[in-house]
Parts: sequence; structure tokens; C-alpha cells
Amino acid sequence: MKLKEKPAVLSVRLALGALAGVTLLASTAHAQVATSGNTGAEPTKVIITGSNIARIAGEGATPVEIVSRAQIDRSGATTVVELLSKLPSIGVQLDGNSKSSFAGGAASVGLRGLDPKYTLILLNGRRLANYGFADGAENSFVDLNTLPLAALESVEILRDGASAIYGSDAVAGVINFKTRSNYQGLEVAGKLGANEKGDGSTGNISATKGWGDIDQDGYNVLMSLDALKRNSLRASKHAALASQDFRKYGGTNKQATTAFQGWVRDYDTAEPGFAIPGCQGKVGIADTGDQVCFTNPEEILTPAISRIGVSTIVTKRLGGGDELFAELALNRNKSTYQQGYPRFSSQFLVPTDGTTNPGVLGLPGPTDTTYGFTPGDRLQVFHDITEAGHQMQTITNTTARVVAGWRGKVRGWDSEFAVNLNQSKLVADTTNGVLKDVSNDLLGKGIMGTGGYDPFNPANSLSMVQSMMHTIHHTATSRLGTADWKMSTPELFKFQDRPVGFAWGAQASHESIKDIPDDQTLADNIVDYGTTGSVASRNLYSIYGELAVPLMTNLEAQVAARADHYSDFGNSYNPKLALAWRPTDKILVRGSATTSFKAPTLPEIGATTTAYATVADWVRCGPLGYVGAQCSYSPRQYLKGNPDLKAEKAKNYSAGIVLQPMKELSMSLDWYGIDQRDTIQPLDAQYVLDHEDSIPGFAALIGRDPRNPALEALHPGLNKGRIKSITTPYGNVGKTKISGFDLSLKYDLSLGAYGKLRFDEALNRTLKFDQSITPNDPPVSRLDSIYHPRWANSFSTTYEYGIHLLTMTARTAADTLNIDDPTHTQDPAVTNARIPSYTVWDLNYSVKASPKLTVNVGVNNVFDKALIYANTPNVNDRVQSLNDAVGRYVYVNARYAF
Repeated sequence: MKLKEKPAVLSVRLALGALAGVTLLASTAHAQVATSGNTGAEPTKVIITGSNIARIAGEGATPVEIVSRAQIDRSGATTVVELLSKLPSIGVQLDGNSKSSFAGGAASVGLRGLDPKYTLILLNGRRLANYGFADGAENSFVDLNTLPLAALESVEILRDGASAIYGSDAVAGVINFKTRSNYQGLEVAGKLGANEKGDGSTGNISATKGWGDIDQDGYNVLMSLDALKRNSLRASKHAALASQDFRKYGGTNKQATTAFQGWVRDYDTAEPGFAIPGCQGKVGIADTGDQVCFTNPEEILTPAISRIGVSTIVTKRLGGGDELFAELALNRNKSTYQQGYPRFSSQFLVPTDGTTNPGVLGLPGPTDTTYGFTPGDRLQVFHDITEAGHQMQTITNTTARVVAGWRGKVRGWDSEFAVNLNQSKLVADTTNGVLKDVSNDLLGKGIMGTGGYDPFNPANSLSMVQSMMHTIHHTATSRLGTADWKMSTPELFKFQDRPVGFAWGAQASHESIKDIPDDQTLADNIVDYGTTGSVASRNLYSIYGELAVPLMTNLEAQVAARADHYSDFGNSYNPKLALAWRPTDKILVRGSATTSFKAPTLPEIGATTTAYATVADWVRCGPLGYVGAQCSYSPRQYLKGNPDLKAEKAKNYSAGIVLQPMKELSMSLDWYGIDQRDTIQPLDAQYVLDHEDSIPGFAALIGRDPRNPALEALHPGLNKGRIKSITTPYGNVGKTKISGFDLSLKYDLSLGAYGKLRFDEALNRTLKFDQSITPNDPPVSRLDSIYHPRWANSFSTTYEYGIHLLTMTARTAADTLNIDDPTHTQDPAVTNARIPSYTVWDLNYSVKASPKLTVNVGVNNVFDKALIYANTPNVNDRVQSLNDAVGRYVYVNARYAF
């Protein structure tokens, strides 16, 4: 590795020297022009996401969507992910509510239908540390729950590849969150929201205080405090969520079958199982043909959440206009989940001795073999240990961010140096994890009648129960440290009497992750519990440059390039060319071409993970007679990191037009294309299972129970044991081809003395989403499926009258095929079945009650739209974000500036 590093380091040094020389030579000429030129006031220039050169704000060569503070208030959102979920161009991966994700308690979003790891998240233009737990054991991302919505002044969304500007992660685009600056005074804001059913209520309060005016006093101190508390969402409060019996939708009955008191099956005879006497629900026949005890225990859908954060920005102006600045932010997010009851492992087979079974079941005596429980037979016991109570998981994420630096002029160049330190520290504790060794021993003794745990007794001793329980302690720390230097000038030289802007910079950073699972989970000694583990780090050195070139009076080019050297996988070089042509002041034509890349995430390099996949095992389901969602299994999945991974590469293209034929009407239409290769992913578990016998080597990745001759005799054609595990290693196996367009249309209609109407249409349409999952396969379409709908749309109508604003917004997602992935083998019984489109209506009323007070009152999901059910083996559940599951939700928020 050292032999590879030396040329790269040398090239970076030479490039730095060349750029420094250019800066020094050009700065002298620039200083002379500046002193002799026009000294009149100029329009304020700002840096917009997607460029390092300050310029007058407005539409540019690449599409940037800006969400203002007023839009944030009128959205009714309480968290950042709720705000972004309302935008058609953004897809929510995690909404902060998931109980089954490895990244519980966190929220993430992505652009262009890609995973969040391909969207770069910035705060005030700088990177943040990733969440300590990776989603899906590989998907590293910034937890949006660490960004207090109340403290944001705006959000900028760059929908274009930007690795030439920002480096890794910006394959699909960039989302930059901006806080206010140079604020004086005191502002207090609060929000209360309540579901009409009485659950999921939210309270949020924030305060912002600013001292000093940087221009008049030479300093500014800005402090923000934000606190949020949200109660859990309960399924029993909502008719559409109260029952897990999905048979009325064509699915399966997913009510609990292992609680109060569960059921048993004779493994050796393969005859249907029986409900344990004392069922506190309803005895019925499951899709597997077994007699079970169906119960519908209270389900807590979302966690109880508490968050508090404080941030301070200090700016001190020095002589000559230079400034020292510092940012400090501390946040603590706590999510508490109520999960199901702890249970015994159903893979453990308990032998019977013919003396306690089946008599202990209240069935005919031990010599009667009518029910198949003969001496020596092995029983599978499906039973929750309800005496222990629910499992409770608490995830606490404490983040810290420190930025310190200087900005000013160096020989006329705008210059800045900063050190940026970030940390995310996670602690996850889960009560009532069941120890396999202890529980299997006590269960065996109970079945044998020798004083162990008796599953047919609803009230075993608490001391015995507690001896099987273990509190699972899982920690992770993710760190990012960066030092960067950058310089820019709006006029490096003149080209055809027009100024050429230039920016360059250099950066060095170190990132690390230390994800430490519980010792018992590492030993695979916890029943039905997967975990992640990863220890890895890397260094990064980067240099970049950017030119803004006015080729003609109405044609400007953005030319950028960046070189990155990673200590683990090597180098990446990415150029970008973007053009903006204004044939008239009412038309802008733009386009860009660039390359981008995604460095392997640290978990992809160093992870050792056990998870649970949801798959359809059709080779068994066919002979067994299972159809549709009945064919759903959850085997253990083993994911292994790969230190030899390469970076993912992509080519990005865009072309668009912006029209404003009149002051009241504007429209933009932007096409985009992404051609990605060497994508890193584990082998798709369903694909492996579908091709178990057709692709060499796949059968070795699948673990199955021994074949059961008795069961095979009852079901001709059955020749494989029940699936229990799938191994899916990481590799550079995939290709992805994406194309689509974004449409934005805005129109203001004057009503004279009666105010005006404003119409706002935003549409994202995906034309192609092709992806391959093995090295030698061409990409195939994943479009028109649950996770890749063809389009999403938002249409709002606003009536403005004086100080009053009334807005109605319809958010719609497309109808899709009733399948998670079109490449998966589909049950003929549901082929080409579809789930309908989904529309939610939001209403907001805003009033500027006084110069200091703004009030927003609104209703989200006005018509109480229920989530849509998907009947597919890999999902078999409702598919929309739980942010809409709360149904009709009423809120009020207010801001008062003292």
C-alpha cells in the first residue's frame, strides 16, 4: 500500500504548489483591478450549494431547490425527515420509527431512488459524522434527527452529481441545511401537534438569541436551543392498523401465534401442530395448516422520542475585515421502543419421553398416539415467555460538533481555513434478550418434567424466567475530523472582457467507526436477534478547483475537477462541465456532465453482521401449497465485509430549461441520467434463493434444516429442508442505470382587491431504474415496484389575502406492481397485481398576526387516508411511511420575535 501512496501524495503536493502559484500571481493582478475599479455598491453575492464561487443568487447551471423558513413553518413538519418526505424528489429510507432496522432511532433520505449513502448531507456547507449504526448493515448515513428543524433558516437541495465539488457520497445529489447568521434579538417558537385519536402527540419548543451586529459591533454570538418530545403511536387507536389479520386484503393472518400460550408441533411425524391449552385469543388454523392460538396484543408502532440540542455560532471581526468563527453543537436524541415478548427458539427440538406428553397438554394419555406425541418424538415449541414482559429497546445518540476557523482576504482572494470535528456516540440497550443455552436447557427440562421451564404453565417462577434473560448492550462511535483550506475570486482574469471566477481548495480528513456488539450476540447466543459489528478507519486527502467561465455574453460554463486519495482503496478523479445559456432574460437552458464516485462505507469494509432476511422459498412453498404472502420465511442472513472493495463509479448527465414568460409564471423541466458501475452490495438474498440450483456456488450459500422424510411423504415433490440461513458477501457486483425528469410549475393569479391565488406543481418522474445484482448480469428494470414507483407529485394551492395565507397540498405517490422487486420470482397467483396510488391532503393556515408574531395552524392528512397494504411475500404489510400512519393530525406553531 505504501508504494501506491507515494505517487498520489506527490501529485497532491505538486497540484497544491501549482495552485498556490496561480493564486499568488493572479491575486496581484486582481488586487490592482480592485483598487482602480468602480467602488460603487454591488449586489450581495452568496455561495449556493453546488459551487464554491460566490455569485448573485438565482437559477444556475444545475438545479437547486431552496426551501425557505416560511415554507418550513407552513409544512406542518416537526422533524427534518417529515419536511423532506413532502418533497417529490426525495425518498425516505428511514423515518425514525423502525423497530426492525439495524439503524433504529435514526432518519435518512435519498435522491433519485438510490440509497441514502449516495446523497451527501451538509450543515452550513460542511460534512457531519455518520450515524454509528449502518442501515442494512452497510448503508452509512447522517442521522437527520440530529438536525433541529426549528434552528434552520433554509434547506438547499442540489439534484445533480457533485463529486467534482464535494467528493464521495454526492452521486445522487446534495442536501445542505443552513442555520441563520448575524442575527440580533430573541425569537421563541413552539409547536403542539395531536392526533385526533389521542396518540403520537408532539411538543416542540425552541429559542434563538443573537448578540451583536458583525458590521456595527464587530462580533456576533448566536445561540439556539431546541427540545422535542413525541409520544408513541398505538395500533389499537387506528382501525386500519389495529389488526394484523391481512386476509381481507388477500394476505395472511399475521396476528401473534406464540403469545398466550403458543403452540407445539411434532417434528418427527410432520403432522399439524396444536395450540397449547389456555389460549387467551382465538384458536384457529394457520396458513401452514397448524392449529394455533391467534392473539392481537397491543402493538406500539413508533417509539417515544425525546430530543434536546443546543448550538452556538460565534463570529469575531478582526482588523482589515478578516473574521474568526466557531460553531459548537451538542444534541441528545433518545428513542424508546416497546417490542414483542421474548420467545424460545423454534429451531430447538425438545425430545419427549412419553410420560409427560401429551398428558400435560390435557390431551389423551401418554400411551395414546393419536396426536403423534410418541415417546422419543421431538417437539418444536412456539412460545413467548410472557412472564418476562415486553422487550424494551432504548437508543441514545449523543452528537457533538465543533468547527473553528478563519475567513478573510489573502491578496484580494476570499479565503477560509477551518477545522471540523464531529462525533456520533450511540448506546442501545435491549431488555429481555433470551439466552439460547440457558433457555434451551430449561425448556428441555420442563418438557421432560424435571423442574425446568414448563411452556404449558402460564405462570412460571419469575426467578427462573429472569435467569434466561439478558440485557443486550450495543455501542457505536462514529467520528469525522476535517481540516480544509479554500480560496476563491470572482475575477481570476478576463475572457473577452468578462471576468472568470475561480475557486480552489485542499482538504485532509480522518473518519472512523467502532461498532461494538454485545458479547452474547457475537456468540450467536440470543434468540432471534441479529447485530452489526465493525471497526474500521481511513484517511483522505483531496484537492479541487472550479472555474466560472463566461464563454459569451449569455453563455457561462462551470468547469470543475477534484482528486481524492483514500488510504484504503486508492484514488479517484472527477471532472465536471456545466453550461448555462440565457438566449433571453425569460429563458435559461442548462446542462451538465460529470463523473461521481462513492467510497466503500466503513461497515462494507469491516463489518461482521448477522441479520434476518425476508424471502419466499418457492421450492418448498409449491409442494406445501403455500401461495402469495403465505410463502414468507425469515432465515438468518450473514453479511461479511470485504477489505478489497473498489470505489463505486458513476457518470451523471442533466439537461433542462427554465422559462419565465411573464412575472407571474415560471416553469422548469430538468432531465437527469445516472450510469453507475461497480456498485457495492451484498448478493440479493431472494436472488440467491431463486437460483439455488441454477447458479454454481449458490447452494453453498444457503443453510437448510435436514430433510424431513415424514413431511416429504405427505407432500410429494418436497425435497429440501426448511431454510435457516443465507450468506451474502459484499462485492462490487452491480450496475445501475437511472433516468427521469423533475418538473416545477409556479403561477400567481391576481384577484385584485381580493388577494391572489398561487399554484405550485412539483413532479418527479422516473423513466428508467435498471439494476443488476451479479457481476455478469446486465441491468434489468426495478421500476414500477413498491420501492421504486414511477412518479411522485405534489400540488399546492395557496390563497393569499393581506396577512393571511391558506394552503391546500395534495401529495401523491404512483400505483405500482404488488411486488418489492420485479426481478424476484413472483407467485403466479398474484402476477401483475397492483397496489393503487396514494394521495394525502394537507391544509395550512398562516397569519402574520403582528410584525413580531407568526402563527400557523394546520391539519396533515385531512381526510384520514389509511396506509395501503401490499400482498407480497417479501413485504406482506402496509408500505407507506409511518409519518402518515397517524392519520388526521392537527397542529399549531407560532414564532415570536422580541
